[in-house]
Amino acid sequence: MQRFFDRIASFLAALLTVAICGGPVWFTIQSVRAGIAPTWAYGFAAALGIIGVILTLAFFRKAVQGVAPTRMRKR
Repeated sequence: MQRFFDRIASFLAALLTVAICGGPVWFTIQSVRAGIAPTWAYGFAAALGIIGVILTLAFFRKAVQGVAPTRMRKR
């Protein structure tokens, strides 16, 4: 039962990571396209997007394995 809750926690952490990183990336891209932000802001959006993808994949991997988001191994 504990592994089930760990899976849910890791899955929710992955979704939260997508929301936290995806929102600013999307709004940055939209603001550059609208001419509000400078073109070099694409670089920061790409960096944040890459970090978000890496973290999301790590949390999804933990969810599949039944590991809590704050732990390295199963309980």
